[in-house]
Amino acid sequence: GLFAKGTLSATALAAGVSLAGSLLIGAFVAPPSPSEADDVRRGDASAEGNALNPNAALPRVVGTHKVFPPLAAEPLIYFDGEDEVVEAVYALAGPHSLDDIRVANAPIADVTDLTYEVRSGWPGDAPLELVTRQSRTEALRTELRGHTVASSDGTTLESTSGDTASALPQVTTVATRDEPDEAWLHLAWPQGLHRKASETDLIRVPFRIRIRLAGETTWTVLPELHFQAANVRQRRATVRLIWTDDATVTPGAATGEGWVEARRVSPAQTVAPTGASRVADTYFDDGSGDEYLDANNVGSTSVDHVILGRYEAAIYLDTATFPKGRYEVEIQRGYGFREANYTASTYALGGSVRDPFASENTGAPEIYQTRDGMSDDVYLLRSVSVWDEHPVPSDDMALIAIQARNRRVEKVSAVASGYVRDWDGSAWVDWVTTSNPAPHLRDIFVGAQNMDPVPSEILDDAGLVSWRAACAALDYTCDAVIEGVSVAEATRIVASCGYARPYMAEVWGVVRDYDRSAEDPVQIFSPRNMAGFSWQKAFARVPDGFRVTYNDADRDYDARQITVFKAGSSDDSGLTEQITYQGITEETKARAKAAYDQAQAQARSTFFRLDAPAEAIVCRRGSLVGVQHDMLSQHAATGRIVAVEFSGSDVSAITLDMAVPVLNEPDLSGEDLVNVENLALAGANSGVALRRAGGSVTTHEIDGATGTRARLAFASPISATGLADGALAIVGRLGREMRRLIVFSIEPREDLTASLTLVDEAPELWSA
Repeated sequence: GLFAKGTLSATALAAGVSLAGSLLIGAFVAPPSPSEADDVRRGDASAEGNALNPNAALPRVVGTHKVFPPLAAEPLIYFDGEDEVVEAVYALAGPHSLDDIRVANAPIADVTDLTYEVRSGWPGDAPLELVTRQSRTEALRTELRGHTVASSDGTTLESTSGDTASALPQVTTVATRDEPDEAWLHLAWPQGLHRKASETDLIRVPFRIRIRLAGETTWTVLPELHFQAANVRQRRATVRLIWTDDATVTPGAATGEGWVEARRVSPAQTVAPTGASRVADTYFDDGSGDEYLDANNVGSTSVDHVILGRYEAAIYLDTATFPKGRYEVEIQRGYGFREANYTASTYALGGSVRDPFASENTGAPEIYQTRDGMSDDVYLLRSVSVWDEHPVPSDDMALIAIQARNRRVEKVSAVASGYVRDWDGSAWVDWVTTSNPAPHLRDIFVGAQNMDPVPSEILDDAGLVSWRAACAALDYTCDAVIEGVSVAEATRIVASCGYARPYMAEVWGVVRDYDRSAEDPVQIFSPRNMAGFSWQKAFARVPDGFRVTYNDADRDYDARQITVFKAGSSDDSGLTEQITYQGITEETKARAKAAYDQAQAQARSTFFRLDAPAEAIVCRRGSLVGVQHDMLSQHAATGRIVAVEFSGSDVSAITLDMAVPVLNEPDLSGEDLVNVENLALAGANSGVALRRAGGSVTTHEIDGATGTRARLAFASPISATGLADGALAIVGRLGREMRRLIVFSIEPREDLTASLTLVDEAPELWSA
């Protein structure tokens, strides 16, 4: 029951394993520290960063702060000719000003082979033009294993199990995501495609692919594809499966290098052991012409729905025949062979029809083309599902879109400033970037980023405007990255930077903490209008100092740690404790906040509790009130006014409904100390605090000799405004008629009563 609703906070303040943790629970204004460890967002071609999960929260910058935005969608990586290109979009919630955008600490404008585009996130912003598709990638880096042959001759199959089949090319299976518009298979020859480092002997590698909808048993056989090159450098190629409502295409094929052939029919091997022919689905047969497609028979081929190029082979799948869905894709490679030994029209290799996916010679199975000196290892790098949909359909996010060639895109950052509506003197209308906490707290309450905004009618706008002015005058600022936290947590951090706490009750606003020495209490309590008065003292474990971690704006917002010692302690005194401040980015403000937090644990370590009738409604959390009780002071009394005496229009004396003790003792000057009965009362005189109609509280000096009486004469006449029979009067030593306390919390009870928890006003905090 320690943290049960309504229980005192003194035990909580004292029982924490650390002062920082205790302050989060028991301080009037909690430190702007994260309640849990935050994830730090940090951002061949690739894009590094944290991709958002479904329904994940986007970061929002309060004030100005360096931020590493998360990826709004998974990066799209693809081959464009000899280049590898990455497209990525980074996002922040709501409108932001984005400055000093960097990639791996380099200004983005100075990064070569990189194009970028920025959107501030205003409603109605035009969609991104640089990045218009979204994708999901399965990174594989799997070798498409060909024939396993003996190193002695490079042709004889070698199987550890004695099973010829295990030495033949193996199938690799991947699956698309749900209903993509395209599926890409990225292939790479890391050591190039060549024979004995020759750049004249063209080497050809055949591929066989088939597909089926997930859950079905029947495969659709696609045309056999041939890729050809003579390069010692790395080669890249793509197979694109394209779902379309109109699959009418004009066939084409590369010459020399690239995807040079597609075969609808691959005849059966004629050398022993003979096999069966391979026939692609009839969808790929336009009815007449050659059973293969290459650059020499584009006008006479029967192969349909295929376009071959130097870098990619595109296969068009009509959605009427191949409905969109989740597809399984099998791909298999054959052995590489010299193009000079091959005849496309007959599928003959070395004068005979040979199956480059099988073997020949039944006695000692082998392949026709020796692998000695052959570099044809090919890897399936990625399986990519692509949708022709904008990766960020919403226009209320600040975006950084990047397209980079042949480079890693990592640690994308920006100095971002969140736009909020600010006060223009009559309304919250101006869109500005500001570090003043007040507009940002109001934006958290009612802004577009709140899924359930607070009705503006219950906002304490007057209080927010007043707090805004105080923050401006006192240079209270908040510069933080808010991400993945509740509204309550976000408001606590922002309010704390302005030395306040959120107020969420009949109205929503803030409760400020400030020097109230010049103010009068809004309400007073005594045994006449309260019951159950008690108090608890917390003996908090206050360390000698705080090791404060904060993001220093002068150091590019890198985390910096400083040590702040409490008064009277130094670095040789002993224990220090770690605390992290969010929203504070300047050393002087971090030191001031640390001094305040340490002083709170000492100056506000007593928690008072009382039960009050309906008149408690006059005060609310954060109100300054006065409390008097004989538990607090020996010379304390209270009563209600039953008569008022006038001197002209002013009041000269009042009569209470009971006699109260009054002090008026001389000081010690000229006195014989032997005759002084109580040295502690030397020079003491009494005052009275009066609660007037309307709730105002005034204090006045009482005239007359020491004694006990019901009639109280004033040292000087006082105003009669608001004084009436029944008004509450509290009598005590002048200047200490009551203990000045701040309402920490209010818990409603039955019959319109309430239980109040209070802490000391502690004006000494502001000198600390």
